[in-house]
Amino acid sequence: MENLPAIISALGTIIAAYFAYNQYAKNKLTDLKVKRLEEEQAEKQRRRSDNSAIVHGELWEVLHELKADRVYIVQPHPLGNESLVSIYFESKRKGVESMKPKIQKLKMSDIARFCQLMASQLFTVITDIDGQVTDRYARSLLGACGTAQVLIKRLSDNQHDWVGSIFCEFTHGREIDPESARACLHQAAQNIQYILPPYID
Repeated sequence: MENLPAIISALGTIIAAYFAYNQYAKNKLTDLKVKRLEEEQAEKQRRRSDNSAIVHGELWEVLHELKADRVYIVQPHPLGNESLVSIYFESKRKGVESMKPKIQKLKMSDIARFCQLMASQLFTVITDIDGQVTDRYARSLLGACGTAQVLIKRLSDNQHDWVGSIFCEFTHGREIDPESARACLHQAAQNIQYILPPYID
C-alpha cells in the first residue's frame, strides 16, 4: 500500500507522456496536411497561370488568322450552378471596343435563347445580327458594340458539358469562308476546352 502513491505518480507520468506524444503526432500530421494542401494550391495556381497564357495565345492566333476585330470566350458560372455568363479571356485589335465590361455576371435568363444557342450548337455563323439573333437583349448588346458578323464555337469538357463559347467578331462586313473559319475555331477549341480555367469572380 505504501507504494501506491509512487505507482499512481508513475502511471500519471506515463499517461501524460502518452497524451503529449499523441498530441505531438497529431500536430505533425496536421502540419503535413497543411503543407501538402499549400503545395497543391501552389501547383494549381501555377497550372492555372500556364493554362491562362495558352488560352490568351490561342485567342490571339484566331484574331490574326481570321483577321477578326475581337475574339473572346463567354463562360457560364458559378461552377455546378450555372446561372450567369461572363468574359475573362479576350483579344482585340487596337481601337476596337472591349466586350469584357459588357458581359460580366449577365443573367442567363436575360439572354435565354442566345444561351441555348451557345450551349446546343457546335458552330454558328451569324452574318446578319438583326435578322439572325432572335434574343432582343443579345441583339442589342452585339449591335451596340459594333458587331456586324460573328462566329461562335462551342467549348465542352471531357463529359461533353458546355463550358463556354469562343466568339470571333467582325465590326465590318467582309467575306468569311465558313469552312476555313470552322477549321480555325475547331483547332482553337481543341487546344482550349480541356484546360480552360473556370470563371472565378
